[in-house]
Amino acid sequence: MKSILSLTILLLVLLPSCSNDSNPNSDAVQGQWKLTNVSGTFAGIDNNFAPGLITWNFNPTTQTVTVVNNNTDPDKWDVFETGVYNYLIVDNPEFPCGEIIKIDGIEMGCFSVTDNEFVIDQSIADGFRLKLVQ
Repeated sequence: MKSILSLTILLLVLLPSCSNDSNPNSDAVQGQWKLTNVSGTFAGIDNNFAPGLITWNFNPTTQTVTVVNNNTDPDKWDVFETGVYNYLIVDNPEFPCGEIIKIDGIEMGCFSVTDNEFVIDQSIADGFRLKLVQ
């Protein structure tokens, strides 16, 4: 009986410390990013935006991205209107990168973050490629 009680206490102490709900890549995307290009799809979209015209601010604590979209050109596809959207970084073995980013429940595709560039790429599925800079 003592060993069962000890094991139960040990599990109660260890299990919460083993759980890791935060994704290290979620921290990589945190902060403000400026959408500068949307390209791809079978239609051949290639829209450039002045840095700062459209900003995406990722908050990994609340898992939200706040988009401020000041684009007034209706002919340029700019992805999201101004608003606050939920985002998740999830494992997805169907994509070659293994992890994708979902925004507002939409699978946006693979992503990579380098020094001051954040690329979301769905071009493998004839989708789009988004380029954001800091």
